[in-house]
Amino acid sequence: MRKTLALFILIMAVACQALAAEKRILFINSADQEIKQIRLAPAGTKTWGPNLLTKYKLHPGKKIDIAVPHDQGNCMWDLRYVVVDKLGYTIKDVDICKAVEIELFLKNGEAWANIK
Repeated sequence: MRKTLALFILIMAVACQALAAEKRILFINSADQEIKQIRLAPAGTKTWGPNLLTKYKLHPGKKIDIAVPHDQGNCMWDLRYVVVDKLGYTIKDVDICKAVEIELFLKNGEAWANIK
């Protein structure tokens, strides 16, 4: 019985860590173009992770709730999004730990984000 209980506690601890490692953020496309890719990299690096829009494109005016990589020890990330004309735009120093919503803008070649 003790071994079973210890195994159960270990499994639950691992499952809780896995759940804590995932964070969901609502991305809103307020740009004037369709967004094909959203990628994250630890702040100040060029180590871009996988495209978070794996199967989708984010059309202007639309929003999507996405699971993002989340490491409690590293909250600051750079965000890069790519639009249909293959131009990429970078938003630096996004605090993923605090962000619940990221609204992406692009007007006349200038990119910015509102982060809540």
